[in-house]
Amino acid sequence: MPTNPNPFLDIQRRTPITAPHHGWLTSPARSHANVGQGSELPLHLIALILSHLDNVADLARITRTSRLFYYMTLPRLYEEVTLRSYSEIRYVNGRPEGYGNGSPFAMGLNTLVSRTFTDYVQTFRVIGDWREHDIEDYSKGRVPDNSMMLQVAMRAALDKMKNLQTFAWELNTKPMQTIYQGIMTKPSLTSLTLRCQTKRIPRPTALIPPLPNLKTLIVYDMDPLCYPDDISLLLLTSKKLENLMLHWSPRMRESGEESVNLMNYFGRCLAARYAVPAKRLALYNLYARNTGEGFENCLDASSGEEITVINCMGSSDPMTVFLDDTWRVNSNHKIPERLKMMRGDIVDKEHVTMLAKFHGLERLYLLSRRKTSRGSSTAATPTTPSVSTPSNCTSTNGAPFTEHQCKSLAGDYLAIIASNHRTMRHLLLLDNWQLSDGALLKLCQSCPDLEQLGFSSGVPPLGFLRQCLSLVPKLWALRVLIRPGSDLAEKLDSIEFEMHQFALATELWRPEYKNLRYFGLGDKYTFKLGGVVFPPKGSQANIPDGQANSMNARKMGPIRVMRRIEREDVKHVEIWCMDSTEFEPKFP
Repeated sequence: MPTNPNPFLDIQRRTPITAPHHGWLTSPARSHANVGQGSELPLHLIALILSHLDNVADLARITRTSRLFYYMTLPRLYEEVTLRSYSEIRYVNGRPEGYGNGSPFAMGLNTLVSRTFTDYVQTFRVIGDWREHDIEDYSKGRVPDNSMMLQVAMRAALDKMKNLQTFAWELNTKPMQTIYQGIMTKPSLTSLTLRCQTKRIPRPTALIPPLPNLKTLIVYDMDPLCYPDDISLLLLTSKKLENLMLHWSPRMRESGEESVNLMNYFGRCLAARYAVPAKRLALYNLYARNTGEGFENCLDASSGEEITVINCMGSSDPMTVFLDDTWRVNSNHKIPERLKMMRGDIVDKEHVTMLAKFHGLERLYLLSRRKTSRGSSTAATPTTPSVSTPSNCTSTNGAPFTEHQCKSLAGDYLAIIASNHRTMRHLLLLDNWQLSDGALLKLCQSCPDLEQLGFSSGVPPLGFLRQCLSLVPKLWALRVLIRPGSDLAEKLDSIEFEMHQFALATELWRPEYKNLRYFGLGDKYTFKLGGVVFPPKGSQANIPDGQANSMNARKMGPIRVMRRIEREDVKHVEIWCMDSTEFEPKFP
């Protein structure tokens, strides 16, 4: 049995390391005397089995099973390394975490520096809160010793990572020039994530050096008053950059503080007449003036395929309207020729005009509500919409619409989708746009390739709903949106869950729903659909346990097996996972 390859993993796992030796997973070259009692598998099949393990604790246990597994699993164990720092000491069974040694963060970093496992590291991420001591040293013109020691130790670990592809610095203290010099020597690095500090403590700033092979850049919590590093040279020299995500602190927009100057980020690109070839662009909380100096020329419109804009331009809030209006006045934006996805919380006439200038959009996600988070403002006040038409709605940027304006705006969006974007595969509409039966039918007729659909409507006749779904045979995920606080939401809440399940199960068995795998009713109920069962008359046989009670004493016919699931279980389905204004430092 080999010695412990990683003491940090032992601390994090906190479970006994016991793994039986299975004869059927042995190799003739490294087997014990009784290997003949078990079947032997070729090494490539063992490697295939091990490739399906993704839990760190399981991989650590496998390395302790045999010498063969140690050498086969160790590269997998260290492919992705995440070190998390905590601002306070955590306790396990009454003892500090790391009792008898250093903290898990320190011991993990020590393992990377002192052992040879760094050859396997491809993704390295440090996150959490680093406890800085003697921060008053910053005001005296020098970096505190414990922060400097962190930078030196991190640089030592980075220098040993020969195959590093992804690096994420998400500590609450910023990296210094020594870290940037370390990653500059990594030609294999293709992804960089930086978290900016949020405290106005004077710190040294750095000009981030060129990373010529960089494909993904994520910078978040940017605040010009908190000494962020300069990314302008990085944007200019990253000729292969495909994914760009920029997140500013929501503080500026909430307080109406004009401190962001886009030329600080794109000035070098503008001077060099260079357009960043980003395929996927995401902007959060942008509150800056459009001076008309040609910002739209800094992004290559011919390369853009996906755009996400959340809590940015377009607000009618008196606190921010003066700067936001500059984006309407200087609206010489080029339309991406290959745009396939749009996601955002801006719903206005200008957006409709933009959608009318091109064809072929495949995914459109209109976010209905704001959620309190790092990346967004608070939710808009719920309103009570009409039963058959979109009315009494509030724009997602906070500007109120009259009933006529809301109906007109919803109609404009649906008309543009039906005429220019019949290729639509994913469509998520606002939950206060209650579509009439005719509008829903026209939408399904115009977009036969729909695979995921989220819409709000009244309660249409079931026969009509089947007619609509027969027009979209590829549909496998459906959400019926219900605005919280509306009359319909209160009515549905007054009905027991079993009644909802029974009504859906006796309807969704029909052939028109055969491809449907996920069904959502408001934010409260989400179901995963199974097969169709045919219970004998007067019997509960073949009825799933969760549906038997609701169907008791009823005349039974064919029913659809339905299992209620949580929001976490549909995080891979876009009309659920993309329906959030909360910021996450990754591309979905």
